[in-house]
Amino acid sequence: MSQPRVLIIQDISASCRISMNVAVPVVSCLDNWVSILPTALLSTHTGKEFEGYTFLDLTQEMGGILQHWQSLGIEFDGILIGYLGSRQQIDIVRGIIQTFAAEDAHIVLDPAMGDQGVLYPGFTLEYVDEMAALCNEATVITPNVTEACFLTKRPMLKKPYKEAEVAELLADLRVLNPKSVILTGVALEMETIGAVCVSQNEPEAHYAFAKHFPGHYDGAGDLFTSVIAGLLFQDLPLTVATETAVHYNSRVIERTLKSGRELHYGVQFETDLPYLIDQLRKYKPVE
Repeated sequence: MSQPRVLIIQDISASCRISMNVAVPVVSCLDNWVSILPTALLSTHTGKEFEGYTFLDLTQEMGGILQHWQSLGIEFDGILIGYLGSRQQIDIVRGIIQTFAAEDAHIVLDPAMGDQGVLYPGFTLEYVDEMAALCNEATVITPNVTEACFLTKRPMLKKPYKEAEVAELLADLRVLNPKSVILTGVALEMETIGAVCVSQNEPEAHYAFAKHFPGHYDGAGDLFTSVIAGLLFQDLPLTVATETAVHYNSRVIERTLKSGRELHYGVQFETDLPYLIDQLRKYKPVE
């Protein structure tokens, strides 16, 4: 069986284990043929731990790359969309879906724009509205609770969340994308954290939880969505992808904490890539 040919669209933070730096190895190790379309090149990510970072907007270069790909007749079986730096890039991505996605392609959208109750620097409510519109173009969206509240214009939830609150948030997200929704960062109690998924094929909410390690872990959201995308591109069920991503992230965060390395450079995801490969082979043995 041939590998799915997939595209990853997000930024490159050159020295950090986030965004493209985690997406490519994770999606690749799950037996997908990966192409990349970088949206920006940064020296580090834009978190408060880093000052004086460099930023190169690649919007113009994206256009040239896409023109060349179109001349080659390239088509993708799956597309993973991460950090987009502007409303113009949202428009470009909408065109990519229309032009390069195969008819039954999985379009995985991480509406990366905020966390811990606030938007990331540089994003506006107008950008949020554009991202909400893009959600309808995807086959699955993976917002965290902060992003979900902004997308649905609901008040921010406070931890621990009530299951009824999460259900209402999921219902509003399904208006933006009726196909599949995975809500991340769900904490119904302070000792555990995880995600909940729902889809047209599996309308009952499915929760997956693992041990909660207090703190903020840069790149964990990118890592989660990369696992989801890599497994969905292999046509595994949404529930399997969600459970695998939750438990993989937990393993990675625990390992990173034990390492004693600086958390703001990202998480030690590489060591547990064999776990992901084993999970894929559990459900889809090599032919």
